[in-house]
Formats: sequence, structure tokens, C-alpha cells
Amino acid sequence: MKQDLTAFLPGGPAPLRWLILESLTYVEKIAALYPHSQLTVVTEIDEAASLREFAGLNIQWVFQDIRQEKLPFPNGSFDAVLAENLLSRAYEPYELLLDISRKLTDVGVFYGDFLNIRYTGVLEALKQGQFPVREKHLYAKSEMVRLLDDTLFKEINFVPGDRDEDNSAEEEWEAAGYANINHELSISRYLFRAAVSTAKVANLKGLYSPEVRKELSRILHRIEYDVARTENLEHLQQLCQQEGIFPEYLHDFVEETCYHRDKVLALLGQK
Repeated sequence: MKQDLTAFLPGGPAPLRWLILESLTYVEKIAALYPHSQLTVVTEIDEAASLREFAGLNIQWVFQDIRQEKLPFPNGSFDAVLAENLLSRAYEPYELLLDISRKLTDVGVFYGDFLNIRYTGVLEALKQGQFPVREKHLYAKSEMVRLLDDTLFKEINFVPGDRDEDNSAEEEWEAAGYANINHELSISRYLFRAAVSTAKVANLKGLYSPEVRKELSRILHRIEYDVARTENLEHLQQLCQQEGIFPEYLHDFVEETCYHRDKVLALLGQK
């Protein structure tokens, strides 16, 4: 079985600003899925911009080796970043992932992949004295979770990218005592979707502007710690009426931002 990163697409709100890193085979796919999006493509291949298949597409081209240079964009510039085969080639995976996470908005998503070091083909090569890890980075799934978590990603989903149809090899290694959670011994490559925010927090951030959320948080914290509480309860009511903040949203916002959640919800008459 083989699939690519479009397995995660489309889904949820359409990202408008895409950053595609050394993944030229995805440019036309993303343009077709999201025809109103703005594409920024970073590649070392100067000739890519003149290829016929990219003519007429809304693309900003940047030519550089991102393994050696940081991305030349302000933080929070993109709704989505896509990079295939990047982590297997990266010189400093942690630094590269941290740079990518900072270039995303606070509800942004990163789509990537990695080679599985626990794949039977890799284990067999190691058994024969071959060391593919010298040529490229390979990762265990648990290691990738820690790496993405350490680089500020909050919600991570995995699907197999390349999986053996014949499961005899994995059965042999499993019989030898190797753990085989979700058949990972038969998967040579994983695809992942890593979001900067959890789905719940992303929904909270997506409905109102940062300025409204900041003011809402300020008022709620003043209510929580009894700072001019009566006055701020009135301010809260005014803000909700002015911005159309509905009770369910207010409840979830309190759950995510207040330490004394039950007390604040009780004061708001929501508990």
C-alpha cells in the first residue's frame, strides 16, 4: 500500500497561504485542491520556476537550501506547510522543525513524512551489517512524537505512507520478540499531520480576531481573580453582545484559559 500527503486533504477550513518545501510534485495537487490559495515554494532547483506545469499558478519562488539557511519569512506567515522527504535529509531536524512551527499561524498545520527505523527492511539491513542511518535520518514513531512535541506542535496524526502487502517479514520479527504496535514493522514510511494548536483550541482561535480574544481573556481573568468583578461582568456582557460571542464559545474559552474554571463558570451562570 502506498499513499501520499494528500491523504490528509482536504479537511477543515481551506488554508489560504501554503509553504511548500522541496516538494515540487505537490505544487499542482495543492493548487487544484485549493485554487484560491497563495503558494510559496522553496527549492534548490532554479529551473523549477520555468517548468511548463507551473505556468499560470499563483506561486512565489524562493531558491535556497533550507537545511543550511533559516526560512526567510516573518513568523506566522503561513496557514499550512508541506514538506516531503525533508526530515530524512535535514542536518538539524530539531532546528528545522522549530523554524517551520514558528512560520505557521497559531492555528497552522504541518504536513510531513519520515522513514521508519523499525521497518523490517531496515532491521534486516542492520542485521547484515549495513547502516542506512549514516546516509539519512530514520526515526521511530515515538521519537517523532517527542521531536514534534518539543518543537511546539500540539496535535499529531499518523498514517502509513508505504506499507508491505506481504506481512510475512513482520511476523518473523514479531515472533523473534520485536514489538509490532499497529503493524509498524511493515511500514517503511509514515505520513503525519502536526497542528500548532489542538482542534478545540484551533476552533476557539478561528472564530474571533486576536484582539477580541485578548480582550475576552483579560476580562475573564479579572473576573476570576475578583478585580472589579461587577464592573467586568458588565464589560463581558457588552463584549459578547458587540462581537456576537455565543454561550457555548464562552464556556469553551473559560475551560481553556481560566485556572479556576468552575468558579468562573458559576459566576457566569454556566454551571
